[in-house]
Amino acid sequence: MKNSPVIRVAGVTDAPEVSRLLKSAMLTYCADSGISSSMLEAMTESVESVADRISRQTCLVAICNNSIVGTICIKKVDNPLIYSFSEKTYGFLKEAGLSFYISRFAVRQRFRKTGLGIDLMSKALDTARGEGARTILLHSAATNKNMVEFYGKRGFELIDSENSRGYMRGLFADTLTYDQQ
Repeated sequence: MKNSPVIRVAGVTDAPEVSRLLKSAMLTYCADSGISSSMLEAMTESVESVADRISRQTCLVAICNNSIVGTICIKKVDNPLIYSFSEKTYGFLKEAGLSFYISRFAVRQRFRKTGLGIDLMSKALDTARGEGARTILLHSAATNKNMVEFYGKRGFELIDSENSRGYMRGLFADTLTYDQQ
């Protein structure tokens, strides 16, 4: 690789390129998960919706050779119980404390398995830690072995799963720890 990717906060002008990257990456996600692309809202969201999310959340992009090659968004969740869908999730989420939610995580195909996804995830977690987060939440297809393994290696555990969207969707959580100084 000629240049290593640089990670920065996205601006609304990045929305068209972020949108294209998300749609491309979600095709692989669907194939790896055994689900139809019509089941993912990311496949049909407009550039305006992407721009709105960028303006309201902390969205990071990885840039290499003036092109966006990765992205991840993280936002503070005022009430983590909005993600509750069973007694099991309710029991976990009522004790979650200050929570953040990760979404729209994508890395361009040729940058996968290079450490870029790890770098994006680390920056997102650092953002949440900087605000005192106790819990990080995310959803992913529970059937996507690559993503389940990736999240597991980063400290995320599958809390519960449900199929309200037509596929087995898992709620994953990482309870953050802080170094004692």
